[in-house]
Amino acid sequence: MTPRLMIAMCALLAAAPAWAEISAEQRIEKEIVEKGPNGEVRLARVAADTVQPGEEVIYSLSYSNKAADAAEAVVLVIPVPDEITYVEGSATGENLNILFSADGGETFVARGRLTVVEDGRPRAAKGDEITHIKWTLASALKPSQAGEVSFRGILK
Repeated sequence: MTPRLMIAMCALLAAAPAWAEISAEQRIEKEIVEKGPNGEVRLARVAADTVQPGEEVIYSLSYSNKAADAAEAVVLVIPVPDEITYVEGSATGENLNILFSADGGETFVARGRLTVVEDGRPRAAKGDEITHIKWTLASALKPSQAGEVSFRGILK
C-alpha cells in the first residue's frame, strides 16, 4: 500500500489570533534496521513509501508557532485511517493531554474510558476501532516553540 492511500490529514486548532501562524507537517514513516560503517546496528525512520499488511507505521505531526504571540489552547487531531490498527500506548507527545475517539471524532475521552456499543452494551474499544487521536497542549505554545506528536499503527 502506498502512503497516498494511508495519509490522514490533521487538524490544527488554536484559540489565539496567532493560530494562522502555527505550522504543522505530518509524516508517515516506518522503521528500518541500518548498519553503520563500524557494524553497529540502529533503527532509522524512512518514508513509508510501501507498506505491507502487518507492518508498523508511525504517524507524526511536527508543529511550531511562527507568530510573535503565544498561541493558547492548541489542539492537534490526527484521524486514524480505516486501514490502520492503533498500537496501544504508542500515542506520544510532551506536555500534552491525549484523548481518543471511536465515533469519527464526535467525542473524545481518555483511552481507558473509550467504549463502543456492541449488541446494545458498551465495551472497551479495540485498537482497530479508534478513529481519531487528539492532543491538547497543556500550556500556551510560545513564539518559536515547536513540538511533535505521534502514534504507531499496524496496516491491516
